[in-house]
Amino acid sequence: MNILWFTGRKFDNFCSTTQSSLALGLIKKGHTIHFLNPDKQGEHEGNPWQHTGFSLSSVIGLQSRILAKKMNNWLKNSQLENDSIAIVDWRLIKFLQPELDNKQIPWILMDRSPPADTGLFAFLQWPVWKNAWKRVSKSKSANGCIVSKEHQNLIQSKINISSSKFTIIPAGVDLELFCPGKKNEILTMVYHGRLDKHRGILALPMFAHKAKQAGVKLRLILIGEGDVFPQLQNLSESYDYIQVEPNMKQEKIASLLAEAHLGLLPMPDTKLWSIASPLKRSEYAAAGMMIFGIDHSGHRFPNMQSCEWMKLVPQYDFHTDGVEWLKSLNQDLIDDYSKKARVYAENELSWDKSVERLEQIIISQSNILS
Repeated sequence: MNILWFTGRKFDNFCSTTQSSLALGLIKKGHTIHFLNPDKQGEHEGNPWQHTGFSLSSVIGLQSRILAKKMNNWLKNSQLENDSIAIVDWRLIKFLQPELDNKQIPWILMDRSPPADTGLFAFLQWPVWKNAWKRVSKSKSANGCIVSKEHQNLIQSKINISSSKFTIIPAGVDLELFCPGKKNEILTMVYHGRLDKHRGILALPMFAHKAKQAGVKLRLILIGEGDVFPQLQNLSESYDYIQVEPNMKQEKIASLLAEAHLGLLPMPDTKLWSIASPLKRSEYAAAGMMIFGIDHSGHRFPNMQSCEWMKLVPQYDFHTDGVEWLKSLNQDLIDDYSKKARVYAENELSWDKSVERLEQIIISQSNILS
């Protein structure tokens, strides 16, 4: 199959891991991938897929609309293979569906997360998200990819749509890139991803501070960018056990995780985070790390009974329970949990399963219109 992947995400974004991992898996299975996104033309040279880049508007709130219209013009003027199928981000489908239908190209909606912003921007995005799923519901052939059953429940609480319209594709992990290494001598806790206030990030320096006061020797590493990055940098200048780093390449993140002991999941129990399937969760496990975080469905693995190396607690007990858990750990227990986390990742979290699910729906969609 010739797969056209329309996305508004740049590949320097943490979230592009899902796209590249799924694409590489599909290519290994004999499919061709053509990414269309806001990266500059030529930035994808050396990758095993085709790429067409489009400039991104500087006007916040209009970026997706303007980008989608440029993509639509490309679509109108392109001669495409007969076996083409499109994967389209929910932010873009409104402007691309008419031409896709006109060219009789089957399409799949990709929804890795509903609107994650806050304030006015989120208020403007929710109707776009809802409209995208209404298009899936009304289409005779379209299907949508989501990250969890809770994600599906949220969509079905907003619009009338059949369960047959969904394919769950959870976040996986590259088991070769993310793997355990020689762990640091001092207990090292890591969070990587967006450093935004609404993700609960500011609870992490306080957690580390309270653990230090309780006699736990540790180091906290925070990696990413976001609205609390300057505040975190200031804290790192005052406390030598806190290290704050900007976004970095996956290979560098994997190297840091390999040496660390504990991955953090501070995202609160809200509608958005309770339906998530965070990439970092799988990456922590693959690197042989214990996991500590807030207890909600977005952070739990499906079979938590086999995840004794993972500690999830109520939001209001995050600091107290976390400090007590850290105090209970010894080196033998940490080593045992590290091994069990890696075994779990090898058995349950490979991208292979997600790639197989996506390929199945691609083949199914192409057969509907053939």
